[in-house]
Amino acid sequence: MVNGDESIEEIPFPIDNPPFACDDGHDLHSPMDFTSVNDFLKKASTAKDEERKAIDGRLAPYLDDPSLIGVSPEIADTIEAYLEQYGDEALKQIGLFCIGKWLRVHGGIMEDYRSTNSWDEAMVVMTDMTRISAALQSLGTIGSFGGDDDWRAMLREVVTQVVMEKIEEGNSFSSFFSALDND
Repeated sequence: MVNGDESIEEIPFPIDNPPFACDDGHDLHSPMDFTSVNDFLKKASTAKDEERKAIDGRLAPYLDDPSLIGVSPEIADTIEAYLEQYGDEALKQIGLFCIGKWLRVHGGIMEDYRSTNSWDEAMVVMTDMTRISAALQSLGTIGSFGGDDDWRAMLREVVTQVVMEKIEEGNSFSSFFSALDND
């Protein structure tokens, strides 16, 4: 009896051999068929392989479509938060930043091809760079519906903090800005 309630049976602890059985009649005290924790983890991870393959098979036509545009949920959530805080200026700035990075990656690859005298490959990459550059220039001329002042204020605050930290690390104020002036 527990707390005066006769309907609840008190079970001694620790339970040495609890009388549990599954609905299908299997005794839960029978030894498990796993020889180690690693064996268990391996079987657990492969248990859903068939389901993963079936899901992948159904999604393949969509995910293999070259016109699909997507990002991870974490990136989408970050972008959505910036959109709510800074308006569509955030989309413009993030888009231009990403396209600029993409252009820089192509520039590095083109330089690698050039340095190995792989001129055909370098020209293909240069053609892509021209398209990316045109897209960057075109998108840069499009205005946003709002948030540009707030976005620039946020950037000013962030960049100022970074410059202060660089100066505190030993970079002089004048040398930091003279490097900028030379660009």
